Amino acid sequence: MSTISSENNFNYLFIALVSLLFSMAIFRYIESTWLSNLIEILFVATLLLGVHSLKSERSWMWAVYIMTSILFIIFISKQFLHNQTLIDVTHLIILLTFFIGSFFLSFKQILMSKEITQNMIIGSVVLFLLLGVIWSTLYLLLLIVFPDGFNGLEALSWKENFSQVTYFSFVTLTTLGYGDISPKNSITRFFVYSEAIVGVFYMAIIVSSLVSARLSHKENH
Repeated sequence: MSTISSENNFNYLFIALVSLLFSMAIFRYIESTWLSNLIEILFVATLLLGVHSLKSERSWMWAVYIMTSILFIIFISKQFLHNQTLIDVTHLIILLTFFIGSFFLSFKQILMSKEITQNMIIGSVVLFLLLGVIWSTLYLLLLIVFPDGFNGLEALSWKENFSQVTYFSFVTLTTLGYGDISPKNSITRFFVYSEAIVGVFYMAIIVSSLVSARLSHKENH
């Protein structure tokens, strides 16, 4: 396997995110405890691979190391912890912080790019995936506060709901709006239409950035 560099870093982050999404899609069908634990380890691996693939600033790298350490501590001591809500909120806040940080670092790298490469195109897809999972995490946090905040979602643990909520997030982000899941109160509706607005503007901004980079590259040559 080639070394992670600025020419291929988004390939690794893309693989990590897709693996995470696919693993969570099959989580509801897993009855084995060790497979469930394996998915938790995959979360930690995604964080570590993400921070290394982005070649981040030292402060962000240490922040991710601290977050992974907290997740690891929760993982090995969860049988002794009885406040499941606190555990879930901690998990989700760590994931939300990581996804948001990764999004801005990725966006900065793509925005500063002077030419369009395969890595930059994959990076644009990574940005879209990160937007989707950022709102997925927000929706999961909202479900803890408002268990009946969405039509079509059961009151399950965040891991069991992750795939369903992510599906709804990307349907909203792309403004498809199938309607099988929908917000039920004013707070959840606010976050849903906010995601739809961001999704529309993302496509406009990223396309214009890629076109601008292409034109700039042609002028320089």
